[in-house]
Amino acid sequence: MFDACAKGAVDMLNISPGSMVQFVKQCHIAEQAGVPVWHGSGVDLGITDMSYVQACAAAPAATLPSDIIGNFFREDDLLAEPIRIENGYALVPAKPGLGVELDEAAVKKYSVA
Repeated sequence: MFDACAKGAVDMLNISPGSMVQFVKQCHIAEQAGVPVWHGSGVDLGITDMSYVQACAAAPAATLPSDIIGNFFREDDLLAEPIRIENGYALVPAKPGLGVELDEAAVKKYSVA
């Protein structure tokens, strides 16, 4: 990714590495090259989706709409309260940590022995 940015070979990037720390670090590289970023996702659960929301909020280069879409496909996101989306934007909670709480009853309901 560094070489592609340095050589001007990309106009935008979809970054989806293993950790949110890696995502933010790579976004700093993209920011220095003036390359906008979005975060790709899969059909993830609520905790993971919120980690994407928080990482995108922390990364100045993440200016393109990200596809944080798991909540639209799952029966339950395992969160006590769903991720709030207003006017097409996921809201970043002001609560500590990721800003969401795990729905323990849902975790128990969907657990497999």
